[in-house]
Amino acid sequence: MTLACVATSLGLAGCGGGSSKEETPAPDTTGPSAASAGGGTTKPGTKLKLGETAHVTFRPLNAPATSKKTYELDVTVIEIEKGSIDDFKSIDLDPAQKASTPYYVSVSVSNPGGEVPVEGDDPDIRFDGIDDRGQEQGSLTFIGTFDRCDDTEAPTPFANGESYESCLTYLIPGGGSIQQVNWSGSDEYVLKPVTWN
Repeated sequence: MTLACVATSLGLAGCGGGSSKEETPAPDTTGPSAASAGGGTTKPGTKLKLGETAHVTFRPLNAPATSKKTYELDVTVIEIEKGSIDDFKSIDLDPAQKASTPYYVSVSVSNPGGEVPVEGDDPDIRFDGIDDRGQEQGSLTFIGTFDRCDDTEAPTPFANGESYESCLTYLIPGGGSIQQVNWSGSDEYVLKPVTWN
């Protein structure tokens, strides 16, 4: 199988190589909830610790421009982990990419409400990695499976009670690091995201 990847917001990240899928134990995502008192949504701008869960809204990017409908999700950033460029030894990288530092962000997404339309718009891409310079970094999307950090797709249909865990891969240039992860999944969180660090 050929493995390729592209950066979701930074353009092509020319990758290729071989890989096979391996099952790994799922991390424990049970942790305190940061939903507001009374069962409402987590307020925009809330700062959380890794492992804490936010009750947020999600508006699919492919929704009609006239639609303001949002869907409820429970989202958690489980872990931010520094990797090694050796993790990419079977993937073709350009010189700049080879000089970058990989970071892996493990997340969990659960649906506590009605069915969420996710086809072509996976909620996990609405987590934004923020580096040590305060800049947003684009995660890589792999065509195939990258065993070190598998970007799992949401269940289809994404029905009430369904959940999944996923891993997002970042290549950070210049010796930088991922320091924070933001949720910007609907209009109310774009300017004031929920943050984990």
